[in-house]
Amino acid sequence: MYLKNITLRGFKSFANKCQLIFEPGISVIVGPNGSGKSNVADAISWVLGEQSPKSLRGNTMGDVIFRSKKEEMGIAEVSLLFDNSDRLFDLEFKDVRITRRVYSEGGSDYFINSSPCRLMDLQELIADSGIGKGLHVIINQGQINEIALLKPEERKIVIDEVLGISKHKDRRKRTLSKLEKVKEDIFRLEDLMGEIKRTMDPLKIEAEKARRYADAANELKNHEVSLALARLNMLNNEWDRHKENYGKYKSRLQEVSDRIVEVEKEKSDIIKNIGSKQADFELWRSRIEMFEGDRNRLENIIALIDSKRNVFSTLYNMFDLEIRNSSRDEEDPGSNLENVAKFSHSFLAGLLEKLSAVEELFLKFILKIKKLPIQQEQVGELEDDASVITSRIRELFVDIDNREKINGAEKLKEVRAKALRLAEDKKERYRRRIEKTGILRELCKTNLKHSKRAVEILKIYYNFSGRIKTRLDPEFERRKNLISGDREMIDSCNDKLNQLNLEKTGLEGNLYKSDLQREQIREKVREITANIIDNYNISIEYAGKIYKPSINMAESEEKARQLKVRLRNLGAVNPNAAQEYKKIRQRYDFLDSQKLDLVESRKGLQELIMEMNKKISDIFLKNFDVINESFRQYFKILFPFGEGEMYLDRTNSNHDDDEDLGVELKADIGNSKLVPLSLLSGGEKSLVSLAFLFSVFSTKTSPFYVFDEVDAALDDANINRFLSLVKKFSEKQQIIIITHQKRTMEIADTIYGVSMQSDGISKVVSEKIGANGSVKTGGQGNNDIMERISDADVV
Repeated sequence: MYLKNITLRGFKSFANKCQLIFEPGISVIVGPNGSGKSNVADAISWVLGEQSPKSLRGNTMGDVIFRSKKEEMGIAEVSLLFDNSDRLFDLEFKDVRITRRVYSEGGSDYFINSSPCRLMDLQELIADSGIGKGLHVIINQGQINEIALLKPEERKIVIDEVLGISKHKDRRKRTLSKLEKVKEDIFRLEDLMGEIKRTMDPLKIEAEKARRYADAANELKNHEVSLALARLNMLNNEWDRHKENYGKYKSRLQEVSDRIVEVEKEKSDIIKNIGSKQADFELWRSRIEMFEGDRNRLENIIALIDSKRNVFSTLYNMFDLEIRNSSRDEEDPGSNLENVAKFSHSFLAGLLEKLSAVEELFLKFILKIKKLPIQQEQVGELEDDASVITSRIRELFVDIDNREKINGAEKLKEVRAKALRLAEDKKERYRRRIEKTGILRELCKTNLKHSKRAVEILKIYYNFSGRIKTRLDPEFERRKNLISGDREMIDSCNDKLNQLNLEKTGLEGNLYKSDLQREQIREKVREITANIIDNYNISIEYAGKIYKPSINMAESEEKARQLKVRLRNLGAVNPNAAQEYKKIRQRYDFLDSQKLDLVESRKGLQELIMEMNKKISDIFLKNFDVINESFRQYFKILFPFGEGEMYLDRTNSNHDDDEDLGVELKADIGNSKLVPLSLLSGGEKSLVSLAFLFSVFSTKTSPFYVFDEVDAALDDANINRFLSLVKKFSEKQQIIIITHQKRTMEIADTIYGVSMQSDGISKVVSEKIGANGSVKTGGQGNNDIMERISDADVV
């Protein structure tokens, strides 16, 4: 693998696109001071990922973009093309182009074979190729003398970087960082686990209490569900029994109903057979009942008139006693006279009304009698008796009416006489009183006679009605006997109907009771089912599949009671305690497993660090002797009369760790003086540094090396010694030297001349040298190219 070419555009002084084509061997870049030839070394370092502007001799990364008084570029781009035939880069390409681009606005892009990539991708690509950052494949101006004056620890770092130990140290550093992070994680986990444990322990107690509560609740659930199933079975059996009884009652009710229909049909047939006889009997019965009602009313009227007659008799006796006593009394009998007159008048008026009613009823009765189907001779006798009674009643009406008129006239006459007598003399008062009392007595006597006569007439009528009843009763009995046989059959049917209806009523009551009991059973079943669903959130079908009915219900009820007491004694519990404990326990166990993993990881990291320390130490110690031997040889070449040696400085390190080891140089340049390196001349320091670098490079080589004016401080003799080393290295590695020395140009296979034009833009002139030192393309040898470079500078 080697660097085939470098293309620059807008980078520092290379404003225009320039390309430098290299071949394996030694390539020399020459040019006057300030021409921009060292910018080529900076461009290579920049493309390979250099991030420090100071290492590129600038203040900011924007300083690498070309700027002049007349022109300013907005972009800087450099590409390196490598021959990858030996697949040193882990890519399936024969040529690999690495490009870096930076913009004046800021930002930087990387490309591998024109494909965008990250800086990390680029660093991983070149890490194992020997050309990465820190491998000192590019030695810039002034750096060569600094290497000789490095501290032992810094010198060891250079060796580590070249040997590839730095990447192991970086891995170890990352591993140590991981180890510290793991330790911090373990510490945090322990704190977190302690905090969780403080919460978990009380929660464990609550979870255990909740578990006991849940066990008791589950056992209670089993007993209560079993009891419920047993009760449901009992209710099902009772339901079946009532259902069977209901069917029996229903069947018997149907039989009774059918029997009732049959009896009613039988009764209806009997009634149809009775026909008109029953109708005549019913007519006679209704009229006999009406006749009996009329006789009862007549009896009541007689009793009433008889009571009024007793009143008149009492009044008559009182007036008669009044006249007989004939004592002087100042009391005015006028008011009594008027009261008696009013009473007599009202009584007679009422009596006339009642007699009129009796006459009217009697006439209606006679009409009904005429309608009855009796013999003609009986009708004639009844009409004769009725005529006599009617005539007597009419005579009574005439007498009462005449008496009423006389009594009214006499009453008016007496009232007028009383008024005259009162006006004439109060002495006549007694006489008028006696006269009035006599008149009233006569009036009462007359009314007594009339009432007696009325009673006699009414009794005649009553007796006559009795004779009529005597004549009607036999006819009624005769008709009654005609239907008595049919009536007995009807009564028998009625008795049967009554019995059947009673039985039907009983059956209907039993059916209602059976329905009611079944509804009660249904309600109990719903209640039990609802309790199972509400309390335990399971359906009755599921309960029937999972649970078995209780065999001993009393024992199950007692256990359920005890379990309820146990649950009550447990008190309030956290139903989510078990779940919360499980979660926090899982978290604790998870953290504990994480802690164990971290402990294992810590142990693994510690073992890995020990392995890396051992590997680093083995690599360094294994190669240190080789480097030391190479240093002696190269030092002897550069200082023929001197001796050089490396040794380990363990001043600042412990014996168990080689991290702080230092590499000290012991240099005897052959003048019999042992002086510190800092007191050597510039050329001597450069040679010591070159001996050190070449000894390290010989142990682990890179595809190419770039030396920027490392021979500036060397005289001709020392340049020859330096060039002999370069020629030896160029047999296997590509060497690019930036120099002013003509002697160095003489060993070049390819020479590039860089000149600075008046516009501040660097220009490249190339010459390829043949095997005998002749110029193959353009120019007349080394002197000619220097003249051409000088001419270009003048232009």
